Formats: sequence, C-alpha cells, structure tokens
Amino acid sequence: MSPSPTTISSLPARPVMMGFLERTLPGTSPAIRRVREQVIEFVSSPVAKSVLLRGPIGVGKSTLARTIGLLKRIAPLSEAEARQILETVRFDGPNQVDLRSIVTWYVELPLTGLVENLAEAQLFGTERGAFTGAISAPGVFERASAGAMPRGAEAAGAKLTGGVVFLDEIGELTPKLQAKLLPVLSGGVYYRLGTEGKANAELQFRGLTIAASWRHLSSGVLRPDLLSRVAGYTIDVPSIDDRAEDFDLLLRDVEEILIRAVRAEIDRMRVVESRVDRDYWARRRQALEPMDPSARQRLARVQWNRHGNLRGLTVAVEQILVGGRDPDQVIAHLPTLADEVLDGSAEDSDLLAGLFNRTATGDGLAAHVRAVELDIRRELRTRLLTNPASLIRLAMALGIDERRLKAQLRQLDRERRGEPAGDLS
Repeated sequence: MSPSPTTISSLPARPVMMGFLERTLPGTSPAIRRVREQVIEFVSSPVAKSVLLRGPIGVGKSTLARTIGLLKRIAPLSEAEARQILETVRFDGPNQVDLRSIVTWYVELPLTGLVENLAEAQLFGTERGAFTGAISAPGVFERASAGAMPRGAEAAGAKLTGGVVFLDEIGELTPKLQAKLLPVLSGGVYYRLGTEGKANAELQFRGLTIAASWRHLSSGVLRPDLLSRVAGYTIDVPSIDDRAEDFDLLLRDVEEILIRAVRAEIDRMRVVESRVDRDYWARRRQALEPMDPSARQRLARVQWNRHGNLRGLTVAVEQILVGGRDPDQVIAHLPTLADEVLDGSAEDSDLLAGLFNRTATGDGLAAHVRAVELDIRRELRTRLLTNPASLIRLAMALGIDERRLKAQLRQLDRERRGEPAGDLS
C-alpha cells in the first residue's frame, strides 16, 4: 500500500495552530474561517516570505500579524513542541498577542505619520554621522535578523523565521522609500544610512515581511513591482459587519478580557498602595459583570465598520462596564470614521474619478460606464499575466487549468474590437 500523501492537513502542528487561531480569531462565520485557513496555508509554506493583510481600521490586523509571526515559528515543529511554545503566550487585550512573547525577533513599524527621513532611518538603520545627530542604530530589518543571534529558546525560534518585520499601513510609504524597500524584500543588498556603497557594509534580510493597509493598494498607492512582492499572499480581514454571526462571541470575549484586566489592576493597586480605599475598590471589583441582554442587543445593531470595528467596540464596552455610562448615550456619541478611510471608499473614489473624468455633464453615461469597466478588466488581465504566482492561485481557486485561464484573460483584448471577451468561469 502506498503511503498517504503529505499535505498541509497532515502537518503535525496544524491542530495546535488552528486551536490558537480560534483563540485569536474567534468565530464561526465563513469569512473568519476563510482567514484561518489562509493563515495556515501561508505559515505552512517553507518559501512564503511576504503577506499583505487588508481590511478596514480596527479589525485586528496587528493582532493577526503577531499571530502569523508566532505560527510561522512553530509550523515546522512537532505537535508537542508547538503546544509547549503557544501555551506560554500571553494576551494584553481582547485576543491581542502580547509582544513580549516574540520581542527579540519580531519588530513592528507603524508608518502612519512618519516623515520620510525618520521612516528611512527606522527601516534601514543609520551610521554615526549620516546626518546631524545621527548615531549608529539598526533598522527594523536588521533588528529582526539579529533576534536570531542570542542564545536560548527565543533564538532557536527566531532562526526558523529569519526574523519577522511588520510594516503597518505600508501605503503611507513615499515613492522614494518604496524604491529603497524593493531590494530588501527580494533578499537583495541594502545599506544603513551613511554606509551606502562602502565595503563590507552590505546587509540582507532573509526573514518574513508582513504588511498591512486599510487602503486599496492596487489603486496606485504602491508601485506595481513593490506590490507584487508585498502581496505574495493576501489575506482580507473582515469587518465586524461582514461577520455578524460572530458578534455575540466577539462581545463576550471583549467583556471577559476587559473585566479580567480591570480586576487585575484593582488587585495590583490594593497590594502596592496601602492608602487606597479598599472597601470602595472591593465594591467596584465585585460590581464588574457582563452587560444585560438589552445592552448587548443595542450594540449588535451598530454598524461597527463606521466606528472602528473591534477597536471601537472595545472602547464602547469599557465606557459601559467600567464607566457606568448608559449604552444609548455611548452609542450616540461613538466616533465615526471619515468616509475616505472606510473600507472600499478609496477604491470607489478612484472608480468615480475615472468615470467623471470622461463625462462631466452625464452625457453618454452608459457608454462611459462600459469603458471604465473595460479598463478595470484589462488592468486585471495585465496584473495576472505579469504575476505568475497570482495566476496560478486564481486558476486553482477556479478549478481550471492555468493555460486555459491565461488564454481566457488574453481574450479581454478582443473587447477593443467589439468581440466577446469570453467567460472566466
């Protein structure tokens, strides 16, 4: 009898990894189950070195990035060794992985609001004298790589990943920095600021890059060659509104973790400071209980994508449980995200701009809509035909041969001559 094929489903650490994912990404909705399977697929690939996390603000992309970093570390291990490592992981919020578990080889860099010079120094490091006040300091890629150098269990885990760098809101990078980032992601040579071209100053990054963005990067925010490297894998993280069947579970998790955190802080305060009013804080501790069904139902009716998703929900629950505020008042005063940062708005704005550039008066609108549609289809065809990895993944998802899909994509050119483009199904 021939041995059974070795697949991702037979990976020894898979049950442990899936259990951990169900802890950090709870829910039974199709959207969140799909995300968990995509994560397992990515971390189980020995050659996958970059992943792009897309999703609206507040859905937990940072938590997912930390989770991916951890699972990338344990994926090659036995089930027992993987479980032993993950049992030591701490959480510092609702399903939020504590960075102290992975700090020696996992480095985060939020790019929002950084001026170009500071972002460049943070990314690539500096040499003393590179500019006024500059000191010798490693960038995030060098720091992640160096995490594999110290001795101990953390070093062993770091060597399995080569180090992990999380670039949050990568769409904020300037064109100059996008160009400088390219060789880093392809394993090429890069330099600290002030050492460019010097002998023995070359650096290389062999680890994992995780990028995240609420923007639709395909709309021209990133240069195409960088986007193709960043988005080797792409995982779309759903909003709360897109997984409504998970809301009760998410709310319960937020409540439980928040109550536990507040009680722990009260206990700490009563131990370290003898002058606190112990009776008052004992009553406050005892009064912390989950919300009544009426409040839960009112929260369930909120469109959380407009109010920060899980991040906004956590703030609202804190105001109700800890601050004692009326749920209706909390809901009425929820901060609302600007339209331009809501999921899909950036892409919609680009589409509308393309449409109205063709017709300012509305004359011949139907023909212009058709023209914009053709532009989008041609752009899709071009991207797939120039990105073999994406083409193969799409062909597998559709269940058709890669050559057949390629032929069908090329038929889109016939639209220009009024011929049918063919069907991708």
